[in-house]
Amino acid sequence: MKVLAITGIRSEYFILQPILEEVQSRENVELKLIVTGTHLSAVHGNTYKIIENDGFNIIKLESLLSSDSLEGRCKSIGIQMMGLTDIVVREKPDWLLVLGDREESISTATVGTYLNIPVAHVCGGDRVVGNIDDSIRHAVTKLAHLHFPTTEENGERILKMGEEPWRVNVVGNPSLDSIRKQPDLSYEYINNKLGINIKEDEPFILLIKHPLSSEISEAAEQMRVTLEAVSELGYETVITYPNSDAGGFEMIGVINEFVQKYDFINAFKTIPKDLFTNLQRKAALLLGNSSSGLLEAPFLKLPVVNVGNRQKQRQHSENIIFVTHDKEQIKKAIETAIRDEEFISVCQNCSNPYGDGYSAKRIVDTLFNTEINQRLLNKQITY
Repeated sequence: MKVLAITGIRSEYFILQPILEEVQSRENVELKLIVTGTHLSAVHGNTYKIIENDGFNIIKLESLLSSDSLEGRCKSIGIQMMGLTDIVVREKPDWLLVLGDREESISTATVGTYLNIPVAHVCGGDRVVGNIDDSIRHAVTKLAHLHFPTTEENGERILKMGEEPWRVNVVGNPSLDSIRKQPDLSYEYINNKLGINIKEDEPFILLIKHPLSSEISEAAEQMRVTLEAVSELGYETVITYPNSDAGGFEMIGVINEFVQKYDFINAFKTIPKDLFTNLQRKAALLLGNSSSGLLEAPFLKLPVVNVGNRQKQRQHSENIIFVTHDKEQIKKAIETAIRDEEFISVCQNCSNPYGDGYSAKRIVDTLFNTEINQRLLNKQITY
């Protein structure tokens, strides 16, 4: 069997990685990984090097325009689809494997459908209001042939879209597999690797904030308000750059202003998974609007302050405080996450709807036991 997987951004690769490792561990399987999007961008840290170091056989596909606009993102999809078509025709895979709700997922699902190659889609059925990712995710579901949602609720949502029940397999969130496997690293090791100064007896903030497609014109000011709250509190803060969505460049500009002004604020284009996981384990809270606050933080019992509308109405645990882009609200929520013993206790005992950290084996077992035939390729709607 030959599997061709596609990845376009750091965060999505970290979720996909345990599945790729499981595929690669099987006998009589050839795995190749198409690396595209921000992975090939110096602005975002050239994260294809992380993938190469992980030992995967990669195919590079340049698709990302140096743009901070909706038009640029749309054109990038077109470039990606043209290159992806040529690669898929050349490689002749049995399966296409993709995750999530970004350019690479809709490109892959479209190409696979038109070329009669089955598409396995991980993390479908999720719900996020106010972002184009939500529409893309559900569009991919209607194109893909096999679904691996992370929760029962998400699986039910896929069924309500008219997908045949035998195609839907609730497996949990694969990123938890990776977290479970990561060894504990010392504060000294992390500080030496990243050039920061976090301490075991002092709280620090991990900040990840992305632009929202429906609020692009506000992206820079939203980042500024968040960082003003952080700067006034004075806690050591570690930031990773936003993704490639429109508005991201302006947010990076604001981040760099604060990094230059405050020595307790440190920013990175990207952070290797082992270091990032250990930052998640050791942080007092995760601040911003990253999906990791919902998908991974409950597994780690990590308090989260989610700022703004991104992630609103998404399935989540009790470890999250939702606030608007109001400086005083943000400051109060940060102090609650760090100081409020009752809330900290809630986080330590919070539920986790996203699985047990053993998703990859479930996905690969199902993938390899699904016969590729006309029943699989010719989708039927159930209503």
